[in-house]
Amino acid sequence: MNYQPLIERDLPAIPRAVREFRDAHGSDEAWKAIARFAVLAYAPAQHAKHALLCCLAAWEIRQELGERFDDALVECAIYAATSRQPWSEPPILDPPPVDRTADLREAVRHGDRPQAERWLASHYEDDDFPRHYFAVAADDFEDLGHKLIVANAAWKLADLLGEKGRYAALRVGVWEMVAYRAEPYRERGGAVSAEMLADNMVASRGDLESAHAVFLFDAARETGQEKRVSDYLATLTRPAATLSRSAGEGRGEGVPIYRYARDCGEYLKSHAAAKRLGIDRIIAAAWENLEHGPSLEAFSFA
Repeated sequence: MNYQPLIERDLPAIPRAVREFRDAHGSDEAWKAIARFAVLAYAPAQHAKHALLCCLAAWEIRQELGERFDDALVECAIYAATSRQPWSEPPILDPPPVDRTADLREAVRHGDRPQAERWLASHYEDDDFPRHYFAVAADDFEDLGHKLIVANAAWKLADLLGEKGRYAALRVGVWEMVAYRAEPYRERGGAVSAEMLADNMVASRGDLESAHAVFLFDAARETGQEKRVSDYLATLTRPAATLSRSAGEGRGEGVPIYRYARDCGEYLKSHAAAKRLGIDRIIAAAWENLEHGPSLEAFSFA
């Protein structure tokens, strides 16, 4: 794919570049090319990580999008391009040398990205790699639990770039883990359900925090961290009965084609989460936030 318009943030040229590639190679290959760019352009800044998550969400609901899938690809490409941090040099795909003494938790504790990369290079082909990768991602839930959300997305995208690209995709997860840190969460014996979180999202009119509680729970179910995340979310979730239940009761309108930076892709991602959780009312709540909540497009979130 001609990445020059994306690298140069030439927004008028991006739709043409995407559609020319799609015409030559098909929609699936066009998605791979755009997701590949989002992986390589990733940085632990809000819009950059959400651009990557939007690429995955678009793929996961491609059947629901139908003929509009190609339009979603264009918007994913625009989001990835506008959120990309300037590159001083092309990203390195090759793993660093193996170092079996490297420890991921120690790397996270000290914000040591090189050590995290060495750990990843040493273990990403191990049979028990996913268990440890997701367990460390769920140690703390700073920034609305994005460590686990991003690690789960990276795992799903790990085969995107071929044999070398597997490391590059999984590296996204460890970069997110070491970018910020908090004290490990201590479980307290609480629990919530997906239905409770959906009720809270509807009652909160789809605001950012209530939506990300749903997205975090969704990621926890896919990564074996449901018990720990459910305990954590129990400390945050307000009883929905104390909030207005009038919001978000209508259906979300239309397919999710819009400038995804407006809500960090919440409305798009709500379709993918609703499909997995079987709870469609979160889509309407996300739509209400998109229509009536503040636009985040102008914020850099560096």
